[in-house]
Amino acid sequence: MGIGRPEEYLESIFESSPVLLISLDMRFRIIMFNKAACMLTGYASECMTGKRITKIIRLRDLKKITKPLRNGRISTDDGFMIKMAGSGGIQIPVMLKISPLFDSENTLIGALLVASDLREIREVQAKMFEAERLAAITETAISVNHEINNPLCSILGNTQLMLMEKDHLDSRMIKKLESIEKQIARIQDIAERLGKITKPVLKEYVGGKKMLDVEHSEVKNPG
Repeated sequence: MGIGRPEEYLESIFESSPVLLISLDMRFRIIMFNKAACMLTGYASECMTGKRITKIIRLRDLKKITKPLRNGRISTDDGFMIKMAGSGGIQIPVMLKISPLFDSENTLIGALLVASDLREIREVQAKMFEAERLAAITETAISVNHEINNPLCSILGNTQLMLMEKDHLDSRMIKKLESIEKQIARIQDIAERLGKITKPVLKEYVGGKKMLDVEHSEVKNPG
C-alpha cells in the first residue's frame, strides 16, 4: 500500500507528531493545530483553526519571536521558555521554538511553532532538589552527632553523678542540674530526629529567612 499524495503524507506526520506543532500564517493566525497541541492545551483543533495565536500565547511573549522572524534572523536552535494558556485558564510552562516557513520562491509565508511541555521536567527537578536537601540534612545530622555527642555525654555523665549526691546539694543547685540534664536529653533527641527526617518542613525565621522545623518534619518509622 502506497503512502498517498505527499501533502497527505506530510499532514499525517504533522498530526501524529508527539510534540506540539502549530503552523501560522503571516498574520499569526493558526492554520494547523496538531493532536499533541490539542492534548497539551485542552483546545480542539477546529476551535483553534483561524484564531490568532495570542489566544494561547501572551502578546509580550509573542514579541520575542515575531521580531527575529520578520528580520530573518531566527534559528532552529532558538528557544524560549514561556507559559502557554490552556483551556480553563491553566498556565502551561513550555519550551517554545519557532521555524520560518517559506514557499517555493523562498518567500516567508508563516511560521511553525514547536513546543515541549516542561511540567514533567520541573517535577523531576523539584524531586531532585528535595532529595539533595534531604541528603544535606542527613549529612548535617551525622556531623552533629559526631561533633557534639561525645562532649554531651561527658556533660550528662557528670551532671548525673552530681545528682547522685543530691543529699549534699541545696534545692536550687539540684533544680539547675536537673534542667541541664533535661536540655541535654532534648539536644540528643533533636540530633537523632534530624537523621530520621524523610520530608523536611520549613518555618519562618527572623529576617524573612526560613529554618527547618524539626518538630513538624516527617520522620521514618522506627521499625
